[in-house]
Amino acid sequence: MLIGHVPVPDPGEYGRPHNRFRVTAWCLPPTSAARRAREVFRDQLAKLPLATDVLDELEIVTSELVTNATRYAPGPYELRLLHDHGLPVRAEVVDAGAGAALIAYLLQRPLPLPERLDDLELGGRGLRIVTELTHGRCGAQWTRLCGTGQLGTAVWFDLPSPPRQP
Repeated sequence: MLIGHVPVPDPGEYGRPHNRFRVTAWCLPPTSAARRAREVFRDQLAKLPLATDVLDELEIVTSELVTNATRYAPGPYELRLLHDHGLPVRAEVVDAGAGAALIAYLLQRPLPLPERLDDLELGGRGLRIVTELTHGRCGAQWTRLCGTGQLGTAVWFDLPSPPRQP
């Protein structure tokens, strides 16, 4: 289900003070949330002049975050795209869980990514991949779900700016 445009209450918290962001949110069905999120994400970003490998990596990030949400947090689940002047600039995966502080910590750990993924501890492996693929432009925060108004956790990552046209 597509939820219409919802103004973000405090646009300054997204790093661009004095701009008005618009949010488009999609409710994700628990049994097929990752697949649906990948479809929506690719469809929305296919309009941007992003390299295929960048789009593939961002799709992996989206899939990882949605899979984590459905595995570790209660629903409902949402995928959101925040738009600035009509361009998507941030993606969020939102759930009704209370893990914002822990997720933010796991995303920002100062440990280097090991040469082999097997060397990572069991917990947080996917979040380390998210950090690497987004070049650290990611985080977690408390939010309210657009569809229900419930308090929950948003795990976000910034989208790369499309190249400027000459």
